Amino acid sequence: MTQKRTQIITDINLVAADILKGNIVGIPTETVYGLGANALDTDAVIKIFEAKERPRFNPLIVHLLNKDNLDEFVEEIPESFLKLYVKFSPGPITYVLKKKKLISDIVTAGNETVAVRFPSHKVFRELLEIVKVPIAAPSANRFGRISPTSAEDVVKEMDGKLKYVLEGGSSDVGIESTVVDLSAELPIVLRHGYISEEEIESVIGKTGQRISEKINSPGMLLNHYAPHTPLVIVEHLSDLDRFEGKNYGILDLNKYSDLKEAAKHLFSDLRRLDEKGFEMILAAKVKDEGIGIAINDRLEKARFKN
Repeated sequence: MTQKRTQIITDINLVAADILKGNIVGIPTETVYGLGANALDTDAVIKIFEAKERPRFNPLIVHLLNKDNLDEFVEEIPESFLKLYVKFSPGPITYVLKKKKLISDIVTAGNETVAVRFPSHKVFRELLEIVKVPIAAPSANRFGRISPTSAEDVVKEMDGKLKYVLEGGSSDVGIESTVVDLSAELPIVLRHGYISEEEIESVIGKTGQRISEKINSPGMLLNHYAPHTPLVIVEHLSDLDRFEGKNYGILDLNKYSDLKEAAKHLFSDLRRLDEKGFEMILAAKVKDEGIGIAINDRLEKARFKN
């Protein structure tokens, strides 16, 4: 049974109380808006999967205020984690570590590892201070669809499936966190994000290549971030003769001053075009370096596949 319409509110204590009652809420983060629940409450976590229509084999990220009580949730804290934490946390980086039994298998999709992040968004951090429990939170959209970067986006995606969305402004980063697996001997970047692989390697040395097909992090599926309107990737937006007569919109990320600005607007621009009723959306990839690798990854996963 669906609830009444979802409300966007600024009362953080009301949202905190709802989490502690075992409910799901919309939460602002610096990356994208999340759909959060008490990570230690299995029934609450199940509500995340149900609301998103998310398959249970896709694990969630657990959010903590800081590393002070990390040892309650993970078996070991490697030196590589400590180096990256000092450099990049709080911020848009997620660490995959060996988990303790306190973290439910529902959260980790049955994996022996858990993905942990320390968000920098001031509203989310204040919420974590109030509730004093870890918060599991994937992006607050229906599974496989465009990630939300505003409270209004969450309501468009999830209206009636949760009671509250906590207002926190537009997401500063605009795409999901970088995920680095530190559970094995050689660190591996599982998902590209705001923090580049080169930046990570400058702190901990060379990273390895993913060999296993095991899904131990969000964002590893081939189809993701998709609009309802077919997204077609073209070589150059200046050469669109073959689309003459078609009703199309153009996603031009190369118009922005730098790649970080392009990343910030990726999902919001894509969502705006998706709402226009075009026959298709045309997009060209950006320079494949730094955060541009993450942008191109999102475009490739979101594109229309015959």
